Amino acid sequence: MARILIIDDDSLSRYTLARILESEGHEVMEAENGSVGMAAARDEAVDLVISDIIMPQMEGIETIAALRKLDPDLPIIAISGGGSLAEKVPLQHARVLGATHALPKPFGPKQILVLVRDSLNSTG
Repeated sequence: MARILIIDDDSLSRYTLARILESEGHEVMEAENGSVGMAAARDEAVDLVISDIIMPQMEGIETIAALRKLDPDLPIIAISGGGSLAEKVPLQHARVLGATHALPKPFGPKQILVLVRDSLNSTG
């Protein structure tokens, strides 16, 4: 299966996502912000990144742009708190900067797994 890097400042979100992905046989790495996530992506080969948008230190938009420079073909799923239109704008920016998919929180296991499969299949 795939090696997936989860970048999210919320430890419960990282934990939950990791358990969902591991239940499908994926290897999961976790990072609590974009700076740590970028270091992990530089040091380890990853097949997919799932990144939150609103984080301290290095936000998701900046992280996605940096990941695109590091590997233009790397699938990236942007996630962020759903709800109001103002909260969805960062997800739209993430798509413009190269996120493969954007998913508002909260989401269910089936929703994220569909996007993970689609993202991984689109890269071969």
